[in-house]
Amino acid sequence: MRKIGLFSVLLLLGLAGSQLLPSLLGASHAAVAEVVTFLAMAGLSFIMIHVGYEFELETKRLRAHG
Repeated sequence: MRKIGLFSVLLLLGLAGSQLLPSLLGASHAAVAEVVTFLAMAGLSFIMIHVGYEFELETKRLRAHG
């Protein structure tokens, strides 16, 4: 759980960085925005995969899930 919390914080920093860093570096550094956005999306993907690991279906009530 601590790992997911760490990656959540890193995700928020990445999202903030993707918004603030390009404006601080100027318009010519659009590549920096792409890299930061990619890293933020990779962090989000990691979190969503680990959330999926915790998901369990009750196999006795499959009709209720359909």
